[in-house]
Amino acid sequence: MDNEELVTAIKWHRENLEIKAKDVAAMLGHVSSKYSKIENGEQVITGVELVKIAEFFGMTVDEIVKIPDRKK
Repeated sequence: MDNEELVTAIKWHRENLEIKAKDVAAMLGHVSSKYSKIENGEQVITGVELVKIAEFFGMTVDEIVKIPDRKK
């Protein structure tokens, strides 16, 4: 899995959970534009950021890196 696939999955889950990008950015301690760069693949996500986002979404890292076949 490359960075593009990873951030696509994170964005999918964020939208499916109806969480705003600005809320994820705030939780990470980032400005919205920095988090936007992560979701757009312009900046590589770190392992620490991935774990924090998974916890924020109430998911494991294994769950967050996969996009289910359909929305719940």
